[in-house]
Amino acid sequence: MKAWSNNETPNNDGYVPERRLLVAVLQRAVTDYVSGDGEIQNESYNWLMNDNNEGDDERPLTFRFICEALDFNVDSLRYAIKVHAQTQGATPLLKMAV
Repeated sequence: MKAWSNNETPNNDGYVPERRLLVAVLQRAVTDYVSGDGEIQNESYNWLMNDNNEGDDERPLTFRFICEALDFNVDSLRYAIKVHAQTQGATPLLKMAV
């Protein structure tokens, strides 16, 4: 995990609290993209699929940062999210971007 974590000790269920938080942020964004609508869906898509600025991977709570902290491959996860969104019937506008 990134050096910003000040607690590498798992809690009773075996998970580090910071990792649980990062997973929750990621899960919310995917849910908002796949089943949300309007502005929430578009903002989730942008957060998940776009790297806004160079150096964003070093800023906390960007998609790339969270993937790194959780040891996920960014490109593979983005692809999986796009495929999942297609199978779940994301709005046509976002399907075209996939």
